[in-house]
Amino acid sequence: MSEAYIEDFLQKVESGLQEAQQHMLEEKALHNSSVVVSDGNGCVLEIPAKKILTQSKF
Repeated sequence: MSEAYIEDFLQKVESGLQEAQQHMLEEKALHNSSVVVSDGNGCVLEIPAKKILTQSKF
């Protein structure tokens, strides 16, 4: 496999993961659910999906 092929494949996988994450957040927001995330320091936070959607745009 060429390096260009691998890079293209990885880009497609990353794009698909971002799309799936967006759909998951939208579905959770429709049901007023929260999402469990890390704060980057090892602590776990539960944040409403609607808040995440309003603060970040993919």
